[in-house]
Parts: sequence; structure tokens; C-alpha cells
Amino acid sequence: MRAVESNLKQKKERIIKTIRREETDKVPFMVIADTYVPTYFGIDINDVNSYEKAEELNIKFHEELQFDVAGAMYFPNNVFTAPLLKSLGGGSHVVVNGIKQINPASVNILSPEEYPQLIKDPMNYLLETVLPRRFQILNIEDPEERFEKMKEVLSINFAFGEYFNSYEKNGIPLLASAAWYFNPIDFIMDVFRNFTGISSDIRRCPELLRDAGLALVESILSMCAMTPPSEDKAILVPMHLPAFIKPKDFEKVYMPSFKILTEGIIGQGHNILMAFEKNYTHLHDQLNELPKNGIVGLFEEDDIRLVKKNLGGTMAVAGGLSTKLLRYGTKDECIDHVKSLIDDLGPGGGYFIANDSPLCFPGDAKPENLKAVADCINDYGYKK
Repeated sequence: MRAVESNLKQKKERIIKTIRREETDKVPFMVIADTYVPTYFGIDINDVNSYEKAEELNIKFHEELQFDVAGAMYFPNNVFTAPLLKSLGGGSHVVVNGIKQINPASVNILSPEEYPQLIKDPMNYLLETVLPRRFQILNIEDPEERFEKMKEVLSINFAFGEYFNSYEKNGIPLLASAAWYFNPIDFIMDVFRNFTGISSDIRRCPELLRDAGLALVESILSMCAMTPPSEDKAILVPMHLPAFIKPKDFEKVYMPSFKILTEGIIGQGHNILMAFEKNYTHLHDQLNELPKNGIVGLFEEDDIRLVKKNLGGTMAVAGGLSTKLLRYGTKDECIDHVKSLIDDLGPGGGYFIANDSPLCFPGDAKPENLKAVADCINDYGYKK
């Protein structure tokens, strides 16, 4: 057990220093793997029907690859997501063959004409008027029945919390904390308006959309304050919309609430793991307006060398490890790719070598390629 604790402490020190953009003894290896974890061992995801089994697989996965940090957590959707959605009586996702997928028909539950009411009293309006359109639990009139359903929800979340704690208990560093939040405009899009609706709002009522985002900041920060900050963890903030909008629309509609929320979360002592999904090259200048501490940017499609050049003075950078190469390349090609990332991006610190998109499906990476990459990083990645 002492060896596990010592190893965990060493990896946490690398995480903390890299977030601070300081040099470490080794370029830290971040793995972002969701339902891929069981498939690495040839196990069907639907055969993982308990947290105990998932915990066992997490331990084996970490022992096999010896990564420095898990960027996000694997959990069996049939154990958590599906029962939770059933208890809530709806949601913006469904679980199909063990994979959580968006349920498009359930997203657009708010009209732009309601923005003034949302702005006036955001959380009460959403909880009392909008969310009952999706979650049947909020429509139950009988207090005893509603109480029993709420107990189900709390029980499911409590079990999930115990599973979350199992990572560190088993010596597996996990960067994303138990809490995660959307930026306000992403929150409106993903939960209430969908992509088509939000695109229309940006054109037709940008000021109202901007102000709706600003109105949500205080409530999100209040929820965020319930999570104790930790130097080696970060609040996960997925970003979906900005990759698809023009810089002028980003500046006018998205940036006001995004910047205030970011400053607020960091002001509470948290780090932030920003998941920049798709390509953000057109927004690098605006991203440099963010606080210069406490941010890890995980980039999916941007040229990672350009990202570090443009944004390395603002945030720690993660990504670059090509999942396309992990899927289709040879072991030697993967090893050469990893060495070039370490050589080009390791000096000066502030870089997590990480897969550029989450591993979810069996074909997302050949196990032998992922193992070769891990072995290379755990050898070649040490400071020369």
C-alpha cells in the first residue's frame, strides 16, 4: 500500500506542476478513456454490470498503462446513467447498448420568447417551468411518491460518488473532479435549445441570449462552491458551441458569461479542465483573455504545437496524441509520433500528452498501439 501511495503522490506532483506550467521530471501521460476500458481487455461493455467490476477494470487498465492521470472517468452507463434517467423520468440522453447518446427529440424545451423570464429569475424559472417539460419527477404531485423518487435519485448519485472515490483509493490519479459544469451558453444549447435553436438565437436575438448566459453565472458559481478545491484536480467544463461560431459572435454572445464564470471558478481556488471539442484555432486570441493560472486546455482538432505557441502563456495544454494513428497506425508509427510530441512540447513544462479525443469504442485504439505508446512515454518521457 505504501508503494501505491508513493506512486500516487509522485504523479500528483507532476499534475500540479504541469497545471502551473512548470517543468517536471517527466511529461505526464493523460488518458481519456470512457467505455473503451473494458474493450481493451476484450470485455463487452454490457457485461460490466456493477461498480465493483468497473473498479476492477480501472485498476487493471492503470496497471497495464501506468498513465499519470485519467483525464475523465470511465463508468458503466447501464449501472449509472440508465437507472438515473429512469428515476428522473426523462433526459437529454438515452443509453443504447451501453453507450450514452443524445436524444435529439428531447432537447428543445425552451423558446426564445422565454428568455426575459429566465433572465429575471433564472433558476426558479428553469426548475419550476422548463425542466418539468423533460423530467417527469418534477411533475409528480403526490409528495410521498415524489419523495420516494427523489430518494432513488440520491441513492444512485451516492453510489456514483463512492465509485468516484475508488480511483484515488486505488492509486489512480483523476484530473476531473466529481463536479462538472457547462459554460452558460453551452448549458442553454445542450439542455434547452439544441444546436439549431441556439444558432437561430445568435442571429435573431443575440443580446437576449447573451443576457440569459450572464443571468446563469451566479447560480453555477454557487453550485461550484459546494465542491472543495484541490491542487491536483479540475472542474471539467466541456465546450461545444464555440467551434461552430464566428469570432465576432463568440465575443458578443459567448465570451461575456464564459469569462466571468472562468474567473469566478478560479477565484474559488479551483482549476478548470476545458474540453475544447472540434477546432478552436479561430479563437486563440480571445482565449488569451482568460486568467493566466489554473486552466488546462484539452484540444481535439487544433494543431497542438500551434496551441502551445499561441496559448502556452495562458494555460497548460493537453492533447496531440492522434487517435487516428492509434486506430490505424503501426506500433512504430505511434512511437515515432509520441517521441516527436515529447521533443517538441515537453520542454518548458505545461504539457500533458493526451489522446486528442476520448476513447469510447473498441476500434478507437488498437490495444497494442496504446500499450506501445504508454511504454514509450514511461521511458522516453523523462527529462533528459
